[in-house]
Amino acid sequence: MNRELSYRFFTIPNLISIFRILLILPIAINVWNDKLDTVLLLVIIAFISDYLDGIIARHFNQISEWGKILDPLADKLSIGIMLIVLYFKQQVALWLVVIIIGRDVVILLGSYFIAEKYKHISSSDSIGKMTANVLALMVISYIFNIEFLERTFTPMALVFVFLSCYSYWKNFTCIKNNAPTIQNRSL
Repeated sequence: MNRELSYRFFTIPNLISIFRILLILPIAINVWNDKLDTVLLLVIIAFISDYLDGIIARHFNQISEWGKILDPLADKLSIGIMLIVLYFKQQVALWLVVIIIGRDVVILLGSYFIAEKYKHISSSDSIGKMTANVLALMVISYIFNIEFLERTFTPMALVFVFLSCYSYWKNFTCIKNNAPTIQNRSL
């Protein structure tokens, strides 16, 4: 990949990720106000844009270091904020919110530490992407109060949360152990 391109901020995929971040507030407001038709429309737009940013980034070779940050950040913010809204609406338990947001905070802090110390920004791996999808499906099941899906996706989400924690820990350990090699080819 072109080194200059990898640091560009204003790429189409990054702008799509920013758009997804901007969608969080209107979705949260509509969830709070039980405007589920609007929520459904906005969630569909968010899902399509999440799918498109990856396709565009790969197809047009616009994968960037910023994209490695913005895309998972959009996922973490939307899931975290929706869980907080659902908690205040008394639709999810506090322990679930704490586990999921706690995991995301630890991952963000660990990623920041790795980026600062080892000059390396990791992409989400397949377990991280699957975790984000399962968490999103779990949150949607709570938003739309689909109890069968809540009972299905909540335990599945917890399993993926712990699997992804292990995966991130393994990745961070690998980066730390291979620091001289990675420092020369990253940021």
